[in-house]
Amino acid sequence: MLVPLTLVIALAAGTDRSSKLAGTYADAIEKVNATHARKPEDRIEADLGEELPRKARSAFEALLELDSGDELTDSLARAAEAALELDLVADFDATRARLAELDADAARALGLAHSRERFQLRGLGGLDADYLTHFGDVLDAILESYDEVFGFDEFSKVPGKKLRVRVTLVDAITRPPRFEPQHAFHSLVDFPVVDGETFRSPTSKGQFLQYGLCHELGHVIAMWGHRTFEEDYHAWAHYTGVVIVDHLAERAVPAHAGAKDVRWRSSANVGEGLGDTAPSTEDRNGVLALLFALHDSVGPKAIGDAIDYLDAKDKRLRINHVRYYTFRELRDGLLEVVDDKALKKRVSELLPK
Repeated sequence: MLVPLTLVIALAAGTDRSSKLAGTYADAIEKVNATHARKPEDRIEADLGEELPRKARSAFEALLELDSGDELTDSLARAAEAALELDLVADFDATRARLAELDADAARALGLAHSRERFQLRGLGGLDADYLTHFGDVLDAILESYDEVFGFDEFSKVPGKKLRVRVTLVDAITRPPRFEPQHAFHSLVDFPVVDGETFRSPTSKGQFLQYGLCHELGHVIAMWGHRTFEEDYHAWAHYTGVVIVDHLAERAVPAHAGAKDVRWRSSANVGEGLGDTAPSTEDRNGVLALLFALHDSVGPKAIGDAIDYLDAKDKRLRINHVRYYTFRELRDGLLEVVDDKALKKRVSELLPK
């Protein structure tokens, strides 16, 4: 059957239009993020959403009004992904709802989004909204514990941008939670779970999810050394992880009622394992002993203040915006924020030039 030329042209125009509209929206979001990353100032992500040009907003609205078509499905998916890059969850939800009218499987594949003041959750693998709300309570409690123990000013590698956590329901956890530093404008933790009803840890296979999330946030805060040398030998995140697990247990946080990690992942357990290991920067156990020696002398708040001091100067190595530190820089930061002469001396002993 011959198809009228006018219909072919109309279909092609519609296909081209959906792609162009999605592109206009996504490109504008990319530009807002890139501009902010170059000069963050004091803006937060909610402020950035207000900077989206009217042209991009109009393109998004027009995209939602287009009729069905194969290209439209792809364009809607692209717009949904772009919306999350600027924490425009209402746009994500609207796009997902429109996509569900065309392709229910594609809409389900996008998952769900849940946003709070300091982070955005992406739920995949069939996780529902109730689970994301519960997981949000879990993460809020961990961040509050980091505030109370260390007082770090910034969690995201780009100031003002929310932390992202991608939570995926899987049949079996084959790799642990991990910080993904490669994303352009925000810090993201990939987090697999096997229970879509509530947050329990450890799993039946002995995987410590509570500790794992606390640990990965340690990586978000600070990486050590440079691209080819991990100066802390992966000890920093272990240190912060067990310290926060301790604090959560002391607080008896309701959202963490299903977590028992402190029995196996605690400062006391680490101390027993270290024995009489001397503080040093020579190997992992030496660095762990060093961090706990600083913790017990100057205190974790001073460590947090030192990191914040270095962030304010912003003269450290950055790779894809991720902050890298050295122990020499930590020494300099601690000597700036610690006033007590005896404690300054202790810092100099533990972290010689």
